[in-house]
Amino acid sequence: MTHKNVRGEIHPVAQMYAKEHLDGEMDRREFMARATALGVTAAGAYGLIGASTPVAAGGHLQQGGTMRMAMECIALKDP
Repeated sequence: MTHKNVRGEIHPVAQMYAKEHLDGEMDRREFMARATALGVTAAGAYGLIGASTPVAAGGHLQQGGTMRMAMECIALKDP
């Protein structure tokens, strides 16, 4: 079931969860799971706890090397 909040208000329980997170009663992962289940976007949930939205790491890529991959090889019974 989808509930659209046209007024743009944050669910009051999500605000309660944000307070619990800031008080140290709930970790970030649990807070994000509960807030997004209430329909708060990830960016909105991060905003509730005063954190910036995580960005992908932009480290430099190392060129070269060996790629190793595990795979199952099935024997051919009929050529």
